[in-house]
Amino acid sequence: MFKLQRANVITSIISFVFTATLLSACSKPADVADENSIYHQSADIQAISPSEFYEVSREYIGKVVSKQLASLSFEYTGKVENVYVDSGDLVTKGQLLAEFNTELLAIKLQEIDASIRQLNAQAELNRLNLERINKLNTKGYSSKQTLDELETEKKVIKADLSRQQANKSTINYQISKAQLHAPFAGVVSSRSVAEGEVFSSNQTAFELIKQAQHEVSVGVPVKVARELSIGQLLQVELGQQDISAKILVIGKQVNQVSRTVELRLAVTNQATFYNGQLAKIKIKQRVNQAGFWLPLAALTDGIRGQWNIFQVDDAKNKLFTITATTVEVKYSTLDAVYIAGLPLKKHHIIVAGVHRYVPGQIVKKAAISNSQTVKVGNTL
Repeated sequence: MFKLQRANVITSIISFVFTATLLSACSKPADVADENSIYHQSADIQAISPSEFYEVSREYIGKVVSKQLASLSFEYTGKVENVYVDSGDLVTKGQLLAEFNTELLAIKLQEIDASIRQLNAQAELNRLNLERINKLNTKGYSSKQTLDELETEKKVIKADLSRQQANKSTINYQISKAQLHAPFAGVVSSRSVAEGEVFSSNQTAFELIKQAQHEVSVGVPVKVARELSIGQLLQVELGQQDISAKILVIGKQVNQVSRTVELRLAVTNQATFYNGQLAKIKIKQRVNQAGFWLPLAALTDGIRGQWNIFQVDDAKNKLFTITATTVEVKYSTLDAVYIAGLPLKKHHIIVAGVHRYVPGQIVKKAAISNSQTVKVGNTL
């Protein structure tokens, strides 16, 4: 009986201690709860620094042109006897390309030679007649009229001889020009002449391109041309090649159709290209505007079509308060924007995942940044 009472007393004591413990725990005020139990979302926070300018990458389409391109044609009409080259052939300076049939010219030359021999014979007869008249004149047996007629005949014969000599020179010149020679070493880009064809002097027989000294011609706006200088190197994309080209000439005339100024760029002979091939010229234009580069993901929509960024201010215990700031976008690329509208000092902003935050929210800085601070964006 005594043991039973003792067990009941011990059970009562244990129940009392447990109840007292529960009452003590429930009696703690709510405002002394552990602050570490409050969850704060992490944010990718980075610092951005001001810049005095930004560069806009512009691309303009030009074409490769030969510094020396010739359209070759015969100087007079004739029948083509032989053609010695075709399109794509390499030729040297002075090489014979084609020639006319000169049989008719040779016949005309024979005719002129015969006329000259005839005039020489007439000139000889005139000389003999003048000698006889002069001898008779000394004895008083000749008339003044006969002497004058012979003197005049001598002058006519001399003039006819001069005319025939000129005709002969003309025929010889035509014979020499019946052969078409290459004025410089190059490649035949096109051939428009065929054997047996009667070819006119206003037709182009061959187009010849000089292999060396190629250039790129491109038109740029006037405001871009003002910022360029002779000798400046520009990047040129030629097919699958990226090469450097030096500015040779900056034009002074604005094209009336495109309203652009022509640039001529020298390209190296080591590059592989073709005459008339399109080329992409890349020019970086500096814009003097103070602002900041930041990732494109740092922008969020604002009211009335404006853009906002989320700045952060320090709070206690390494926590940050988000503030929305309206900015002006000056330039954008594939992954970055250049903005204005902030004081020119260092700022801390949220650079990624801005759709997960709202102004006034308290966040903590992410332990590992998922993005890098943007200095210059990749071009479009």
